[in-house]
Amino acid sequence: MNNNLTTNTTASRNTWKHIFIGILSLQAILELGVGATLLFNFPVALESGFGITYSSNLDILGVALGLYLVLLSILMMLSAIWTKRNNPSGITLGIIVGIFLLIFGLVSTAKFGGMQGIVVDGIRGFLTIVFGYLAQKEIK
Repeated sequence: MNNNLTTNTTASRNTWKHIFIGILSLQAILELGVGATLLFNFPVALESGFGITYSSNLDILGVALGLYLVLLSILMMLSAIWTKRNNPSGITLGIIVGIFLLIFGLVSTAKFGGMQGIVVDGIRGFLTIVFGYLAQKEIK
């Protein structure tokens, strides 16, 4: 009886941690897809995704943005792996990534107007921070 109670308590204590890992994993997969598209099919990504006319002078931008998104994906994956292993550094890294996404969303919304930056990056950054905080409380 006591063993079942301990198992149920442990499972419920890890709920936020699992949600945090799921959010990071999903974001990492999506970022990796967008990063690969920017690296390997930049003209199409630029014109269809952003409505910007492609010029060969912009190729370096595709490399820089694509590699940035691949790096961001790697950081998200590393955070998820460390968090799964109950390493608090994973949660800290995930929260830092969330802060970066939130700031990026706020700045891009303030600079360019529209709601795309806050909806796409700001909300997922905020959710990453919140679930990271909740997961951190579970691990401690």
